[in-house]
Amino acid sequence: MSVYSHSRLSCFEQCPYKYKLKYIDKVDVEASESIEAYLGSRVHETLEKLYLDLEFQKMNSLEELLKFLHTQWKECWHDDIIIVRSEYTSDHYLKMAEKFIRDYYETYHPFDQGRTLGIEERIIIDLDESGKYKLQGYIDRVMETQEGYYEIHDYKTNARLPHPEHIAKDRQLALYAIGVKKRYPDVKDVKLVWHFLAFNKEIDSYRSKEELDALKRQTIHLIQKIESETSFPTHASMLCNWCEYKPICKEWSHLYKIREHPEHAFEQDSGAALVDRYAVLKQKQKQLTLDVYAELERVEEALIAYAEKAGIDVVFGSENKIRITTQTRVKYPEKRSSKRKALIEDLKKSGIWDQVVQLDTTALTRLINEQSWDEKTLKKLKAYLSTETSKRLYLSKRND
Repeated sequence: MSVYSHSRLSCFEQCPYKYKLKYIDKVDVEASESIEAYLGSRVHETLEKLYLDLEFQKMNSLEELLKFLHTQWKECWHDDIIIVRSEYTSDHYLKMAEKFIRDYYETYHPFDQGRTLGIEERIIIDLDESGKYKLQGYIDRVMETQEGYYEIHDYKTNARLPHPEHIAKDRQLALYAIGVKKRYPDVKDVKLVWHFLAFNKEIDSYRSKEELDALKRQTIHLIQKIESETSFPTHASMLCNWCEYKPICKEWSHLYKIREHPEHAFEQDSGAALVDRYAVLKQKQKQLTLDVYAELERVEEALIAYAEKAGIDVVFGSENKIRITTQTRVKYPEKRSSKRKALIEDLKKSGIWDQVVQLDTTALTRLINEQSWDEKTLKKLKAYLSTETSKRLYLSKRND
């Protein structure tokens, strides 16, 4: 069993296909870094220096820390840093980083709020007694208060404050609390502390034993879901703009292909031409004749064949794109058929007829998927089922 981390779990939740490329296929792509991530790394390094030097009884001045920040910013800079918001330059982000450090320094100086136990501390979290399910993480700072309480501090450079419900359900620091409690059995309790540096705001939270136990179960369930995943679908979102796998992703690779073409790319790329033709036909759909309906069907079939051959899910045209999805539907015996009558009799004999509300197929499917009954009953019921798959096309405007 792999040792997971919060970031690895989040990667799967964000996009299972990205998870597959990164952690299973281990696809090597050109390293790129967003300016937001770069800023976060430099700010973390500066605060790490502050507290490491304090351990050696060296109190840095604010000017010394800002000088260190500038040095790191210059020395670590590389050409693969991505600035998505083109109206801002690297200097704007550097000034933001300066403000984060200045506000933090002036708020917490002389940094005597407690005793630092660890900086960038690696922690192992056991989710079950057998040790089968483990996570690892790195805590920005662990601190012990004078009252014997422990605090997990995390520095955030987010441009927005999270909703209180997000803080209450945050997984990362709560998982770290599990590890800290095991490492330090004498701890009275653990406080979770987020520093939202863009707002010079500290937000605190606690987790009860019951909440941490529930988190363990939820995290184990997520790991089991990852381990049993076979399809790893794409999940397109705004986060795609920062994804290093975008050029080879099934959602976006066709767009990159046609961007590399010369001026008349759309005349040369059959996929793009199919999207353009499909978009025109959809616009005329209300006035379509039977002949045009037939052409639309042929174009749909050609698009599906094109996407399957290219191994992509989204085909781009000059102004539009088409997403092709596969849908699987559970089929039940037709009404008034002998097989339908036999299914109803088996449901009644099994004592579960009332649970499916007079053969509500949606309820029955859900209960079967949840494995609500014993294996023998489930096997008997599944014998009545069959599945069919179909392709669906969704036309939308390009927003790249």
